[in-house]
Amino acid sequence: MEKKKEKKSGGKLKFIIIGIVAVAILGAGGYFGYNKFFASKENTTNKAVIPQQQMTAQGQQVAQNTSYLQQVVSAKTYDLDEFLVNLADEDGKRYLKVKISLGYDNKKLDTELEEKKPILRDAIISVLRTKKAADMSAKGMDNIKMELIQRINTNLTKGQLNNIYFDNLLVQ
Repeated sequence: MEKKKEKKSGGKLKFIIIGIVAVAILGAGGYFGYNKFFASKENTTNKAVIPQQQMTAQGQQVAQNTSYLQQVVSAKTYDLDEFLVNLADEDGKRYLKVKISLGYDNKKLDTELEEKKPILRDAIISVLRTKKAADMSAKGMDNIKMELIQRINTNLTKGQLNNIYFDNLLVQ
């Protein structure tokens, strides 16, 4: 009699453990499936607005970003104050002085840009401080513009930037 009771309680324990493992596997599969198929679509909406055909290959994207930024003329601009940041060169004695204007088309962004000016300045400074003097070439500047647009657009809710304009650029 006692042996039968031990077998029954051992069988129930195995059944419970198998059930817990199965639920954990299903939960993990659902999590990874959601991230792979649905979350990637949400992340693309936070990035700068680039035509879908331009996102074909990573190597082609840099060349096409240049043409994209040159084609876009913003209806409105918002001028930020001048930036003076140290560059990430090894000698540490190089700096960048630049005035930046943000280009956009949505009138609703007027008030949001004014309200979030410190946040936008911080985002721009954090990007510019990672750059070296060698990055300040024509191609490099277009890449920096795209990086800044993507970084700033994640902070905006009422619209998106479509271009960035540099004025009074000085690398020393």
